[in-house]
Amino acid sequence: MKNLTTRKLTFIALFTALVYIFTRFFQVQIPTPFGNTMFHLGNVFCVLAGILLGPVYGGLAGGLGSALYDLFDPIYFVSAPTTFIFKFLMGFVAGKVFEKNKVIENKHIIKAAICGQLTYTILYLSKNFIRNLFILNLTMEATLSEMAIKGGVSLTNAIISIIVSSVLALPLLKRFDFE
Repeated sequence: MKNLTTRKLTFIALFTALVYIFTRFFQVQIPTPFGNTMFHLGNVFCVLAGILLGPVYGGLAGGLGSALYDLFDPIYFVSAPTTFIFKFLMGFVAGKVFEKNKVIENKHIIKAAICGQLTYTILYLSKNFIRNLFILNLTMEATLSEMAIKGGVSLTNAIISIIVSSVLALPLLKRFDFE
């Protein structure tokens, strides 16, 4: 972190705020029999932060913005630590995949967005599967029923996030120097 400039810190703060705002105010709560889930646009900015700011700083912005949302919402309060880790990894993976290519092209942006979203979706669904089956001792049928609901919402979030972040990333990368 020796190359953390005021400019970079400002971008981290900006993307942290965008993740929080687009999770808090652009969401639809979906109650399920075993807990809540929601559709929101915060993941767009988690992925975008990873692509624009790089793996570490983008992951940090995504993780912080999402964890702040959880900390200020009594329903999700206890999920804040895992949310931070999972959203950090979403941005980190998106940033790492994009950074590997070193060429600003749509195909690299889309690949990075897909990898970031896939990472998060697998982690999120795995956590819920393990919690439902082994901690809550739900039946396999109940667990799979819950996974179908949460998987559908996660897939919708992922697809929208990939599309929107891919559309926004290219012009932002060409216009601004995020280094």
